[in-house]
Amino acid sequence: MNVLVHYQGGWGLGDLLCSDPMLLGLVERFGPGTRIWLAGKAGNVVHNPLASGMAQPGQRFDHVVEVKLFTHMDRAAYARLEAMPSLIDHMCSYAGVAPSDRRPRLHLSAEDLRVLRRVPLSSRPRIAICADFVDPLRHWPVARWHTVASVLQQAGAQVIEIGQQNRLGIGTDLVGKLTMRETAAVLSACQLFVGNNSGPFHYAQAAQVPCVTLFSLAKPERFVHPGAVVHAVEAQGVDCLHCMTRDFAGMQVTGCTASPRGRCITEIGEQQVLDTIDQALSLGVAPAAADRCASARL
Repeated sequence: MNVLVHYQGGWGLGDLLCSDPMLLGLVERFGPGTRIWLAGKAGNVVHNPLASGMAQPGQRFDHVVEVKLFTHMDRAAYARLEAMPSLIDHMCSYAGVAPSDRRPRLHLSAEDLRVLRRVPLSSRPRIAICADFVDPLRHWPVARWHTVASVLQQAGAQVIEIGQQNRLGIGTDLVGKLTMRETAAVLSACQLFVGNNSGPFHYAQAAQVPCVTLFSLAKPERFVHPGAVVHAVEAQGVDCLHCMTRDFAGMQVTGCTASPRGRCITEIGEQQVLDTIDQALSLGVAPAAADRCASARL
């Protein structure tokens, strides 16, 4: 059985990672001899050992799974998917599967983890921060991330900046210097991830790293992986919170209706984030991350 999983549209890295369990679901549905081929922007799924590789022109398939973003399907139909309580289930629904293991995996190799030999890692609490700013309704202002990073560094943590564009100038600067796979390896050596609801947040969960994550447009539980530790931070007293989950189709037409615009993210205070980080760190270090860090140094 040859199966094609065709990703259509500009899916984000986190969305694509959440489709990783779909491959297991397909093998469980069609049998252990199933060969799965990928087309389009597949992200980290290409590293799943159940994937045979990228499809070639003219290749024929017994079954095709179309993974369509809202830009490639009816808006009302996509809104029903957006309202599902889990992004993982949303992604798996394109194939009509419910895998026995719903956890997205990074599938990091020893070669991937070798980047840790180049990154200076201290014995202090290592906190990865991603301040990349793309969507003003989903991403906290960079100036506030700078304040949080400064406080953490002054308190003795090793701040590790990750991402591709927004640099804070505090701690270990890896912004724009790593591939996403290398970033995933660095995350696996951290005790905590702090950032927006973004691709790196999903990679941190898959690396079994506790997360302090800011949410605004959608319900936090939709984005939490099975078994992950996520401390959600949200604005208080904002009536239109979770607008994307409640009415995706309407949101596409009206945009943000709050006054001032984007209150769901801008009304999150710096102290609220710092208090949540304190709470997360008080629960201890993720042992799996610590073990991976030690083995990578051998």
